[in-house]
Amino acid sequence: MLLKKELIKVGLEPADTEEALKAVAQGFVDYGYAKPSFPQAVVDREIVFATGLPGAGMDVALPHSDSIHVNETSIAIATVKTPVKFKMMGSQEIAVYPKILFMLAVHEAHAQLSMLQQLMDILQERELLQACFACTTPDEVYDLMADKIG
Repeated sequence: MLLKKELIKVGLEPADTEEALKAVAQGFVDYGYAKPSFPQAVVDREIVFATGLPGAGMDVALPHSDSIHVNETSIAIATVKTPVKFKMMGSQEIAVYPKILFMLAVHEAHAQLSMLQQLMDILQERELLQACFACTTPDEVYDLMADKIG
């Protein structure tokens, strides 16, 4: 199972993008899915390669790092009560305000593309994204998304 219940966070209220990224990324370290370098690597990568996207009905982000910072391939989901500014993937000039972060930790670099493609399908499902954002506990998010993400 790629989606890890222990990595799901609901209702984050970060002060800025860096705080949002580090809050989610630290869980990967705490549970052994990533190396201690992972949170800063995610922040550094976001600056160079933005991951914000306009999803169906709400903005999302797909932050991740290089595989050298990862111990085990896994996915976290975080809902953001107070969205913060991300730059849009492929366009540093356009800002988006994600309500959901799908953070990836990919151990095998070649697997990243297939994971992103799978998530892109989810991003087209307006009702699913709205239901995910409405969840009030990590268990609810997990029950809703586990079959979709695997």
